[in-house]
Amino acid sequence: MKLSVYIVTLNEIGRLERTIHAAQQVADEVVVVDSGSTDGTTELAKNLGARVVYHRWKNISAQKQFAQNQCHHDWVLSLDADEVLSEELIKEIKELKKDPKYQAYKIRIGDMFPGFKKPSRLAPKYNLVRLYNRQTSTMPDDLTHDRVKVDRNVEIGQLKGIIYHYSYLSLHQTWIKYNLYTDELVKTALIQQKKYSKIRLFTEFPRQFFIYYLIRRQIFNGVWGFIMATTLAYFRFLKIAKYFEAKEGLTLRKDTLDKFV
Repeated sequence: MKLSVYIVTLNEIGRLERTIHAAQQVADEVVVVDSGSTDGTTELAKNLGARVVYHRWKNISAQKQFAQNQCHHDWVLSLDADEVLSEELIKEIKELKKDPKYQAYKIRIGDMFPGFKKPSRLAPKYNLVRLYNRQTSTMPDDLTHDRVKVDRNVEIGQLKGIIYHYSYLSLHQTWIKYNLYTDELVKTALIQQKKYSKIRLFTEFPRQFFIYYLIRRQIFNGVWGFIMATTLAYFRFLKIAKYFEAKEGLTLRKDTLDKFV
């Protein structure tokens, strides 16, 4: 089994090196698809031995689909630039490459915050298909969500090792990221003609905070869990608020145009 690891980047020079180093322990090739970094990310990736391809940004799923299609091998592993394979996972994938029993595998992803040596054992972890055979699975372009689509008749395996997710750099960076992401989500909602109740403007933040902090167990990340639950709840609220802002803007523009018709 030959394995390609693909990573999409934009100005990730501060986090990419350890991601590539860990990936190279299991990969037969590392493909980095960059959307226009200006901080030396592409030069770093090339120096580390990755194959670098430029692709203009459309949305996250389209970017990952393009990256997947640049890979030379059928078996691929999707990583973000801030994700690092744990030693346990590296050993597991090395063994799996000798004789894979499934055509797709889910991997748990745990958040790493300042001072953390490992993700909190009781804190939430994403569990997503990241390792898969392109003959039976693919990364679809569905406008915003980067989720692998697996054929219906394909049984999915579960790996024990985890991916360390170093998404947090600063609150400033986190809020910029979510601000941009909500713009994409609102564009998608308008294209798909989704409708949201105005009641959600008043209920979204407290409801989402309760979900993230207690139900999704951010409480077990201590102070950082409280900060992230608050941030994620605001992110959800911001999407709804921007939706109504956009709808109002479209209505105002339509009313203005109607005056001249």
